[in-house]
Order: sequence, then structure tokens, then C-alpha cells
Amino acid sequence: MTSRLTDAISAYKTAANPFESVGKTSEAEGNGTDFASVLKDAAKVVVGDAKSAEKASMAAIAGKADIREVVAAVANAEMTLETVVNVRDKVINAYNEILRMPI
Repeated sequence: MTSRLTDAISAYKTAANPFESVGKTSEAEGNGTDFASVLKDAAKVVVGDAKSAEKASMAAIAGKADIREVVAAVANAEMTLETVVNVRDKVINAYNEILRMPI
């Protein structure tokens, strides 16, 4: 779970500072830093967190998990999803602003 959180932070950092990697090639770094890769990584993190929350919930229903673990997993999934939705909204707003620019 820590790895996924680290991946989410890394994806958010890359999205927040897209010009940091200007001049670098993604093949040389070993991981993609283009926008499509950032979105793909964020989607993987969201899906992974949602699956973890679902597994924790199912384990709690079966009586095999602590309720604190379930609450933590669900809160983590919710926070990750909210972050991705906020980034998506910012991207859409930026795209709309670009469309409104005079040529």
C-alpha cells in the first residue's frame, strides 16, 4: 500500500510540475513522464486503492479484518479518487481556456 501511495505522490508531483522533465526522454529514465503516462499511472493507483478497499470490506464482512483497517483503506481510496477528479477538472478547465484563446 505504501508503494501505491508513493506512486500517487510521484504522479501528482509530475502532473504539478510538467516542465521539470523538458529535454529528458522517457526511455532514458525508465518510466514515462508524458501526460498519458501520468494519467495511466494515476488510474492504476485509483483502481488499486479501490480494490484494496473492497478486499478490506469483504474481509470485515467475513469477520476477518479489523474495522480500523477497513476505514483506513476506504479513506485512502476516497482521497486518491478525489485527487484524480480534481486533477481531471483542472485539465478540463485548462483545455477550455486554451480553446477560448484568440488565434
